[in-house]
Amino acid sequence: MKKHRLVIIDDHYDILEILKYNMMQEGYEVKMFFNAVDALKYINADNTDLLVTDWMLPEMDGLELCRNLKMSPATRDIPLVMLTGKNDEIDAVTALEVGAEDYVTKPIRMRELMSRVKKILRRKNTDDTNNARKEVKETIECGVLRMNLVSYKVYISNELLELTIGEFKLLELLAKQPGKVFSRNQIIERINGSQYFATERSIDVQIAGLRKKLGEYKDAVETVRSVGYRFNERFV
Repeated sequence: MKKHRLVIIDDHYDILEILKYNMMQEGYEVKMFFNAVDALKYINADNTDLLVTDWMLPEMDGLELCRNLKMSPATRDIPLVMLTGKNDEIDAVTALEVGAEDYVTKPIRMRELMSRVKKILRRKNTDDTNNARKEVKETIECGVLRMNLVSYKVYISNELLELTIGEFKLLELLAKQPGKVFSRNQIIERINGSQYFATERSIDVQIAGLRKKLGEYKDAVETVRSVGYRFNERFV
C-alpha cells in the first residue's frame, strides 16, 4: 500500500520532531523543513500529498507559501494545513481564503491534528480516484439528501425541494466536500466568480432561506462561528 508523503514546516526543531514522530507512527513518509523557501523547492521537485506548515516563518510565511502553491497548476491541489498561534477568528478566515484546507491553533492538540490530516487525505484519495476514472458525477448523495447536478433538482427522502439556482449552487458547494469550512467570501467567489459583487450578509440570508427549505434536515448546513459554513459530516 502506497504511503502518503507529508511535508512539515516549522522553525522550531522540537515541534518538528514531535510532528514527525506522530506522523510516522501513522505510517506516513515525512520530510521536515525549517523554512518555506526550501520546502517550496522540494515540493516543486517531488510528489507531496499534504503539507503542514507554521504560519509565522522566516523569509516566507505560511500565507505566502500557500499563495505560491495555489498559483501553480502542479501544486495547487496539494492540501495545506496551517498551524498558528493566532487566536483571532479573522486569522482563520484569512488562512482559508488564501487556499488553506484547514487550520489548527497552537498549542497543538496532536490527536485533533492527526484526525484532520486523516480526513483530508481520505477526501483527497476519493477526489483522485474520481479524477482518474474521468467520471462525470451527475448526482450527490448525502444520507437522505440527493442532488441531480444535471436537472438541478434536490430531493430529501424522495421529496422534491423547490430551491432557487443560488440555493442549489450553495448546497452543491457544501455537500461536495462535507466537513470542509468555506468562508463567506469563498462561497461568493466559488458560486458567482471573483468579479461578482455581493455582501457577506447576502450569503447569511441565502443560508437562512436554504435551511428553511431543508426543514428537519436544516442542521446539515452548519455555521462555523465568525468563519463561515460547512456541510455537517453527521448527515453523510
